[in-house]
Amino acid sequence: MVIGGVGGSGTRVVAKILTDIGYYMGSDLNDALDNLWFTLLFKRPAWFCRQKHLQAQVIKGLTLFEKRMKNKGRITSGEWLFLIAAALDLMLHGHDHLRSGSGIWPLIRLKNLLAAPRKPNQPYSGWGWKEPNAHIYLDCLNRHFPELRFILVIRHGLDIATGNNQAQLYNWGPLFGIAPPKTHRNLPAASLEYWIKANQTALSKGRQCLKDRFYVVRFDDLQKNPRAELDQLLVFLNYRGHDASLIGRLSKDIAPPQNPRRWQALNGFDLPDAFLEDVRKMGFPIETDQSLV
Repeated sequence: MVIGGVGGSGTRVVAKILTDIGYYMGSDLNDALDNLWFTLLFKRPAWFCRQKHLQAQVIKGLTLFEKRMKNKGRITSGEWLFLIAAALDLMLHGHDHLRSGSGIWPLIRLKNLLAAPRKPNQPYSGWGWKEPNAHIYLDCLNRHFPELRFILVIRHGLDIATGNNQAQLYNWGPLFGIAPPKTHRNLPAASLEYWIKANQTALSKGRQCLKDRFYVVRFDDLQKNPRAELDQLLVFLNYRGHDASLIGRLSKDIAPPQNPRRWQALNGFDLPDAFLEDVRKMGFPIETDQSLV
């Protein structure tokens, strides 16, 4: 089971749900429950842009990742080279435009990846990982994992455009023809354009390639009606022990929606009408603030 989405979409909440029902999501996680082994190996936009037509290299990394997640299989010489190249890449450049993850960080990940994983106290109900950037790799993930099940988390695009988590825009925007914004004033429009194009691409690929193994969590709906949304999610997961008491327990960790202040935060920024229309077409309402309609 893989969880991905545009940064800031609420993937951590969904990952927490899976860990609470017994999924193994990795042994090297940050506070957001990102699988840092996947970050080490694949959150490398410059490398990916060079390799996007050479899926064999990505598959090599996924094979290594699967071996370490399952703690099975010997690392081949080619996989060692892939791993060392990934660590050196991040040591020099980091994994985003702020050079986060540069320096010693990759060496810590490398040490944890090669160490024996902690033994579980009880059997897991399933395994997988959460790393928001995973949606970029949907094609390769589906090719390597024929039984892959993917959860795409989508949050209102205007929340993303006004949020602080913009790393994906700078990392992957060029894949969608979006240049990095030159000024803060240009940032919300670029962020919203990335949200539209990245989610449209993930939705198209997921529905076409994975079909019923692809599931969309609309974070706004999860906050507004957690019991109903959790019920549907657990059905998708084929989770045994699915009952009202479990749903009640899981729903307590989902914060209720706050009064949206999207329009106030976006006042003074120029958002193209076409972008706002795309947000509506994707099923997200636009508040009636006449200064932006």
